[in-house]
Amino acid sequence: MLDCFSFPLRTPEARRDVLVGALLLLTTLPGWILNLGHRLEVVYRIFHDEPPYFRGFKPVLFVFKRGLTAWFAIAIYLTPSALCAFAAWLLWPGPWAMTLVCVAVAAFALAVFSLPGGMTFNAAFRDVSYLYRPDKAFRRALEGRTVYLKAWVIGGTAVLLSLLGLVVVGIGFLATSVWAWTVVGYAFSRALSLSTRGATHSSRSR
Repeated sequence: MLDCFSFPLRTPEARRDVLVGALLLLTTLPGWILNLGHRLEVVYRIFHDEPPYFRGFKPVLFVFKRGLTAWFAIAIYLTPSALCAFAAWLLWPGPWAMTLVCVAVAAFALAVFSLPGGMTFNAAFRDVSYLYRPDKAFRRALEGRTVYLKAWVIGGTAVLLSLLGLVVVGIGFLATSVWAWTVVGYAFSRALSLSTRGATHSSRSR
């Protein structure tokens, strides 16, 4: 666990990327997308054993495209839950409203559980089918078993710890947020044992 928490701060390059990522978040959505693409590239280098893992946000257009692709996938995964929640709000307090609320919660939980599985394999193989095939993402998540749940614990803990950044005039949260989500990416890349699955990627990507 400590290895995951220290990973985004272990080298000068890593610490630099956390600070640059925090500054990029000041641009709101474009900065968030760039940070997402950056994390995908870090996981890619971990899988292919290509240190240094942190190389800034260059080339910017490529990193942004990687993040934008993943951002669209996140939106697609969460859309069913959002639509059900909106329909429940329109029908409230009708007889179908509570049913739709339950469906919305279940759809949200399924999407959040599956996304790291698809996101991590997309990062390692640059294969967008892992993002836009929820069934493949869900299968990868299930294959992680207990270590996948452990990654959730580590990631959740990092996200909660990142809230401490709010005490530093609020601006500190930008840096702690980038740190936390890098911890999340690293934890799931370890949990899904990417280094031992590369040889079977082609045969199991159906």
